[in-house]
Amino acid sequence: MDCVACGSAVVTERPERTARGYRRFRCRDCGKQYNDRSGTVLNHAQYPSDVIALVVLWRLRYRLTLRDLAEMFLQRGIVFSHEVVREWEAKLTPVLSEELRRRRHSKGGTCGRHWHVDETYIKVRGHWADLYRAIDRGGNLVNTMLGEHRDMAAAQAFFRSANAATGVTPERVTTDGHGSYPRAIRATLGRSVAHRTSAYRNVVRPVAETAGCAVQAAKGRLAGGH
Repeated sequence: MDCVACGSAVVTERPERTARGYRRFRCRDCGKQYNDRSGTVLNHAQYPSDVIALVVLWRLRYRLTLRDLAEMFLQRGIVFSHEVVREWEAKLTPVLSEELRRRRHSKGGTCGRHWHVDETYIKVRGHWADLYRAIDRGGNLVNTMLGEHRDMAAAQAFFRSANAATGVTPERVTTDGHGSYPRAIRATLGRSVAHRTSAYRNVVRPVAETAGCAVQAAKGRLAGGH
């Protein structure tokens, strides 16, 4: 892997590993010593990247509570608090979102015209925020947005952002029933867009397979891979 300090490709892998088993490197140009996780959002994390990625994936995929996840991994001999899960979610969700976007664009296609939208609370740098999420029927990421409020203005901003980012106006939008969505859809996407409400047809189920693939790529990026 290239040097995290100067970007040089002239690096040497050292024979010893870190205490958690990550490879060590030394740049032959600038002398910087680093490991697989140096310069990543999980650089100083106490737990392995694959464990953290799995926790966040299960949180997003199955909508498990913070305490549920802490208890599930405790039964597997891995001990952490529910507050740590919140921190991991705030750090890793943007990375997963970016990876899903990259996968969509790398396929040379745009998102579909049936969108699934919902929102959830996450804590970012000590402050609560609303995370709006949308995918298409095939599990491709449409858009994500963090906001301070869950209201009409935020919903409209999210749909405008999704429309601008994709260049697509959906035929149908399925939401989790939040009251601001119907008016926001009409105001930003047009009255011809059908709106459907279903607690079981939200982002979590269709995104499962795509997120599962994306998390593997994201883990590599978190570990400093390319």
